[in-house]
Amino acid sequence: MRRLRACIKADLYLQVKYGFYTVYAIVTAVYILLLKQLPSESLKIVTPMIVFSDPSMLGFFFIGGLVLLEKGENTLEYITATPLRIGEYLLSKMISLTLLALMASFIVTLFSYGDLVHGIQLTIGIILTSSFFILVGFIAVARFQTVNRYILSSIIYMTFLFLPLISYFGLWQNWIFYLFPTHASLILIGGAFQSTEWWKLGYGIGYLILWIFIAYPLAHRAFYRFMILKEGERS
Repeated sequence: MRRLRACIKADLYLQVKYGFYTVYAIVTAVYILLLKQLPSESLKIVTPMIVFSDPSMLGFFFIGGLVLLEKGENTLEYITATPLRIGEYLLSKMISLTLLALMASFIVTLFSYGDLVHGIQLTIGIILTSSFFILVGFIAVARFQTVNRYILSSIIYMTFLFLPLISYFGLWQNWIFYLFPTHASLILIGGAFQSTEWWKLGYGIGYLILWIFIAYPLAHRAFYRFMILKEGERS
C-alpha cells in the first residue's frame, strides 16, 4: 500500500508537470462553451456523450502519452528495477487518471447541465469507463516507442470501441451493440441524465466490470512482455 501511494503521488506530479491538467482545463472549458450554445432539449443527448468522451478518449490517449514519455525518459527502466509490482503500476495509473476524469466530467456536468443528475450513477459510470479505457490504452501503447506508430494503432482500437455511438444517436438500433463495453458505458452515463430501466443499469455496471477483469490481465501481460522482456518494437 505504501508503494502504491508513492506511485500515485508520483503519477499526479508527472501529470501536472507534463501539462495534463492544463489540457483537461482547456478541453473542459471548450466543452462547457459549446454546450452553453445548445437548446435545453438537446443537452440530455449531447452532455452524456461529452461526459463519456472524458474518461474514454482522454483516458485512452493520456495513458498512451504517459507511457511514451516514461519510455523516452527511461523512467520505466528504473521502475522495473524497483520493488514496485506491475499491478501497483497499473492501478496507480488507473486511480490518478480517473481522478482527473471525474473532476473534469463533474465540472462539465455542473456548468452545462446543473445538478439534476444521478451523481452516484454518474460516478460509477465514469470510474468504470475510465478504468477500462486506461487498461486498453496501455495495451495499445505498450509495444510502441514512437507516437506515430501508436496513433496509427490507436485508430483501430477507437474506431471499433466507438461503434456503439451509431446506436446512441439512433442511426441504427441492433442488439449486437450490447456486446461492446462502450455501449454499457453510454447506457450507464446516459442513465445518470434521464430515467433508465434497472436492468440496463445492471447490465452497464456488470458488463464493464467484466471487461475490466478481461483487460487487466492483458495489460499485465503486455507490461511483462514489452517493458520487462523487451519484446516488440525496437525503434
